Amino acid sequence: MTALLERELRDLLAEQLDVLEPGLTPVRCEFALSDPPLRTRGWIDILARDRHGLWVIIELKRATSTSREALHEVAKYAELLQRDKQVAPDRIRALIVSTDWRELLVPVSNMARDWSHDLRGYELQVHDDGTLSAERVAMLPSSPEQYITPVHGIYLYASPKDRDRGWKHIRQIAAEIGAPNLLAADFERVSARDSVIAHYGLYLGVGTVEWGSALSDSTEVDGYGAEHPAEYEAQCEINARVPCVEVESAYPGVLGTLLGNPDWEITGYRGTGAFALGNGAYEERDWLQMLAGHDRGDGQFKYIGSANPRITSRWHSFVDQAMTSLGGNPEWEMLVRAWLERVAEQPGDIDVVLWIYNPCDLIQTVIYGWPDELTLWEPRIKAVARFPDGSRSIAEGRLCADSTGGAPGFHHYVHEVYRDPGSWMTTRHGGTTWMTDLDLVHRLGLRYMMFEIISDHPGPPAPEDERGLWLVEDEQATRYSSHAPEFVMVWQLNTYGGKLVTLRDFLTTHRHEVNTLRIEYLDGADVRR
Repeated sequence: MTALLERELRDLLAEQLDVLEPGLTPVRCEFALSDPPLRTRGWIDILARDRHGLWVIIELKRATSTSREALHEVAKYAELLQRDKQVAPDRIRALIVSTDWRELLVPVSNMARDWSHDLRGYELQVHDDGTLSAERVAMLPSSPEQYITPVHGIYLYASPKDRDRGWKHIRQIAAEIGAPNLLAADFERVSARDSVIAHYGLYLGVGTVEWGSALSDSTEVDGYGAEHPAEYEAQCEINARVPCVEVESAYPGVLGTLLGNPDWEITGYRGTGAFALGNGAYEERDWLQMLAGHDRGDGQFKYIGSANPRITSRWHSFVDQAMTSLGGNPEWEMLVRAWLERVAEQPGDIDVVLWIYNPCDLIQTVIYGWPDELTLWEPRIKAVARFPDGSRSIAEGRLCADSTGGAPGFHHYVHEVYRDPGSWMTTRHGGTTWMTDLDLVHRLGLRYMMFEIISDHPGPPAPEDERGLWLVEDEQATRYSSHAPEFVMVWQLNTYGGKLVTLRDFLTTHRHEVNTLRIEYLDGADVRR
């Protein structure tokens, strides 16, 4: 019986469908399908009905060489069954049956996870007496996601050789404790070297630790350690054992600060496990994005990413990552989500780029940014969507004052929210600044807005381009178009004399109080960049 031709095996299987599933009944062998406008046709090996009345496409393969065609044919027949016979898509299933699964297991497992139709596999055995038996194939589980968690650390060394030895120690410790996936950036002090003891640094990001390892039962802590206890425990073990001049804790976003500091320079990357630099899958920009938190939105308040809403799997994660970085800012979260939904409704492939800086800490913005570097520290969103017809939507999120130009008493309202610099530092180190900051922003008469320009031409905006004003009203996102009559009234209500009052304008209005408060906080708290 092992010398049966495929058509003979098909006929034999059609008579014994219950070896696959109880209740399967054959409709027809070599069931013909066609779509003349598309110039395609095909024949389903066996079309059956299951005990729930669903149509079941059964594709039979015998040889390893022909088994590679199974996925193509199953996908084709499912589409043709809908087009040619008007069968509803939710009433279609598919079974791939083969005597050899060596070339099938990997691709069928992938398709079974992502395909909208139910897809199953069976390994068929043919016995000498003409009977058949079948065993359902267990599909491969999803590969564990390997990514750099928000658990980061900084290790400082006196020389490059010491840093090389330190990296070797870190790798050894991580391998011993079951945390093999690490990514690190080398950085070096290039100016003002006399102000620090150690000039050579290693910025380390701890990758995911497989659940079930000895680290999985780590004690919970606050912050990122609570979200990633095993990785936090791994970092604690590394910190306790690795020799270096100094160890500092870090989190996504700190590396970006280092990049923006002219005294330090990143000189290279190192990786182990899934992040070994020689694996060929990643480039230098990927390493930087992973450590900066942009790759998964773990930057907490910073995110840079791009996606196409037609690639749905990536689009959903892209949106989730953006929302992670907007945490603590419900106004921007609603506005950005609404803008993304509106963009995604347009047809065709759309290129969407997001740049988010959402610190939720106005005091930090004032201390570090006022007055000369405010553009680096103020909250800001830049979003661009480019459509297939050449048009584009450019949106910008800003923290602005209301129509009165900002509430008076800047110094007074800050002290209502934060009793003194120590109170602010406590919330900052506890990771709860976003809660008090929202209160402060509202007391000062500030609000988060988004402004949009839609154009169908390259270059700067033109007067005839559509403008959009995005506001949160009644706890939902509302868009006002310049093509609508109410736009002028809404614009006047949310600007000062028709002019947008930016955060810089607001702080300039209260510059004497802002200067006083900045000096007070710099003197009263241990604030370092």
